[in-house]
Amino acid sequence: MAFLYVLIQWTWGIIQTLLGLFILLREGLGREHFWFHGAYVTRWDHSGGLSTGMFIFIGNALLENGEKYAYLTHEYGNSIQSLIFGPLYLPIVGITSSRWAKAYNEEKLQAGISYFSVFPEDQANRFGEKVTGIKVPEQIPEGLFLNEAKAVTLGGVEQYVSVKGTKPENPILLFLHGGPGSTVTGTSYLYQSPWEKYYTVVNWDQRCSGKTASISGTETQEMITAERIIQDAVELTDYLREKYHKDKIILIGHSWGTYLGANLASRYPEKYYAYISTGTMVHSRREFDVQCDYYEKKFTEAGDQKKLAALKALGKTREEAFWKEWQVEGGLGMNKILIKEGNSTVKATGMLSAFRHVILPALWSSEYKLKDSLHLTAYKAYPHVIEKEMPVFDAEKLGLEYRIPVYYIEGDQDYQTPYVLAEELYEKTVAPDKAYYLLKNCAHSWEIDAPEQMAEIMCGDLRERLQKFL
Repeated sequence: MAFLYVLIQWTWGIIQTLLGLFILLREGLGREHFWFHGAYVTRWDHSGGLSTGMFIFIGNALLENGEKYAYLTHEYGNSIQSLIFGPLYLPIVGITSSRWAKAYNEEKLQAGISYFSVFPEDQANRFGEKVTGIKVPEQIPEGLFLNEAKAVTLGGVEQYVSVKGTKPENPILLFLHGGPGSTVTGTSYLYQSPWEKYYTVVNWDQRCSGKTASISGTETQEMITAERIIQDAVELTDYLREKYHKDKIILIGHSWGTYLGANLASRYPEKYYAYISTGTMVHSRREFDVQCDYYEKKFTEAGDQKKLAALKALGKTREEAFWKEWQVEGGLGMNKILIKEGNSTVKATGMLSAFRHVILPALWSSEYKLKDSLHLTAYKAYPHVIEKEMPVFDAEKLGLEYRIPVYYIEGDQDYQTPYVLAEELYEKTVAPDKAYYLLKNCAHSWEIDAPEQMAEIMCGDLRERLQKFL
């Protein structure tokens, strides 16, 4: 039966099947795929669904609501329509369905008007239910309207914000990316999908980075400071609380994002349920000492004189090497060692592996265009932050007594922000609840090294701990 289905799709329904193949190559690579009654299904980044021949694309909001595959059954019914209408499928079903999808909104949903009440959607339901035996719900889920991607004005600058989730009742999780200027929106699909079942996840491209750079440019009217980004985050927090009717939201910061997150959690606890810190910045000077000690011992034991010489070449003294490291131009010598030694990311230690694990996924992103990918790393727009503020960062000076739960998630190979210092910070932290999680065989970039482990924590033990405070 499945063979016959595929055969007809590649003959009578070849026009829409070829279109589906094109979409698969454009937006489906690197995503989850599975077979469903002969159709090839892709879990994509968009909230809704799309059927083109034998290819079906469906978002988390549809997969994670209702009984298993209930909404997928509707999309499968559309693919049955492809078998029936053949070359007339796109004008009869495709265009009609697309127009109805654009016209249908949350107001119609609240008014009790079913998305499945008109042709071709009602017919697709009948066809899908007959073949699969799975009942399609009477109405589409409210979570479908959670998802949006738009420019939000923060601190007078339009900045890109992406919201993805499955259920309106889920807590909002604001992700503070690293860098500064190193966005993750374009590659978030590599790890974020499981989170969306339990959280409404918000990615924000900070000033001069990612899609914000494409929207507002890389030139700034004012010097960017850490406090400016912190206040942008406060404005975004209030925007999300108001728009989605939430008293508070959850913060998760990575690397430079923990500089922001620690400030936000300690200064504005009334706005947040909890703070999750990953790749935690603790004390910039001590971090550099830990890195130097670690590599001196490692290279000496290995008898690698070339690497020892490269380490010593960072500066005549550690103090000189430390401050040189924080220069926007001519710095990052230790960072290069971290990358080569697999302590920034275990899987991307050279140009080819970095292209495979970072650049290429961003190019495959449905949210990012090529020009956006050119701004994945925009640290040069933050000279004051990098050269003046980050080198003197000390998390303990912010105070370690929090009024909200604090959780640390670190990689056991992370020496970019050494996990041993984060563990010390955890021991000193005082909070209503706290926990420390260590990711195995993972360096600084868990989104590359350990997305499955991270999902297990975020959707498992940590989520259960959070439930007591929501």
